[in-house]
Amino acid sequence: MTSRLFIAITLLTLAGAGCKTTKPVSSGPLSATITEEGLLTCFPANMLLKQQPVWCEASAVLFDGTKVILANDKDMPDSLSPVFSKLPGTLPDSTQTPTYLMAPAYKLARKYEDFAQTPDRKFTLLTTAFDRVKADSPDWNGYNTLLYWRTGNEQNPIVLTPDDSSRTSVAYRTKLARALANDEFPGEVPYFKVEGLAATDQLLLFGIREMGRAYDDFKAVNKIITVTYRVVKTSAGERIRLGDDWRVVADFNAPNTAPDLPKPLSLSSLEYDPARNRFWLLTSLETPEKLDAYLWYISPDDLMADKPFTLVRNGQGQPLHFNHKAEDLTFLDRDRLLIIHDDDRFQLPTGNKIRQPNQAPYSIVTVR
Repeated sequence: MTSRLFIAITLLTLAGAGCKTTKPVSSGPLSATITEEGLLTCFPANMLLKQQPVWCEASAVLFDGTKVILANDKDMPDSLSPVFSKLPGTLPDSTQTPTYLMAPAYKLARKYEDFAQTPDRKFTLLTTAFDRVKADSPDWNGYNTLLYWRTGNEQNPIVLTPDDSSRTSVAYRTKLARALANDEFPGEVPYFKVEGLAATDQLLLFGIREMGRAYDDFKAVNKIITVTYRVVKTSAGERIRLGDDWRVVADFNAPNTAPDLPKPLSLSSLEYDPARNRFWLLTSLETPEKLDAYLWYISPDDLMADKPFTLVRNGQGQPLHFNHKAEDLTFLDRDRLLIIHDDDRFQLPTGNKIRQPNQAPYSIVTVR
């Protein structure tokens, strides 16, 4: 990969769901091509934690305009951090050590899943999965954390809480569980997993990949929950406040839209694209024998009306797919997406190389 792929992002006219909008740059059908693939080195080889090998299972990525920030969804040794950054041009360079973000909040939170950035690029957010909590104990509260910071000030993350004093965002887990309530679970859903996070100028959107009775008894889903937010000034600085209007706005059935694709495909990333005034969705398949993933898009109006996403196809009209478990995407510029893959313990080929435990595969997608 060359640094030309990471040219500076032009300041764009911002638009979004639930916000003041202008005409999108592009409104026609989109096609895309995988133009680059590579491996990034997350930490030195042969790292151990509790006498076990440490794997890089990168699950979140964001290009904030100057650097690429990544998050590993597994615990790391004390000398490192699950959140780290690299300069764009050094992404595939194994000799360039990442910069590890060592603020305590990064170590307290566990199982990161997705980054988001507000359309004005002022704030960056990072969510965990919110997929577990332990009754009568705070031991698992770290799995329920939403961090944010002024873009460029990632060394000082803030925990998003109702009271500005809690160390995790576990108070919002019940809000999510109640928004997902249905006939089977009329009060709140016992188990769910957040894998997507997006932001317009007034809404946060949470993408749900799984929901059900328990971590071993669930259905794969593509549900999207919204909640309003605002930025307020306090004595401690600017803080994000959430509304109390959590609701499911979309329940996408991928097989109905593309019955020939493998099943089950469920949400692994959700991002808002202010340049095109569209949302991007990654869905992925994970079985003991196979990994696969597909890319989709939708307008804000259609998303809020719970209409189906459109499958991204290549120039030959075939579905664009990845032989990896695509986990998150970010915009390098208007027409290039960087997609990070979390292949767990699979050591699949990427180009002419085989992924090692301390590496994460990625793809560059060019949109037309």
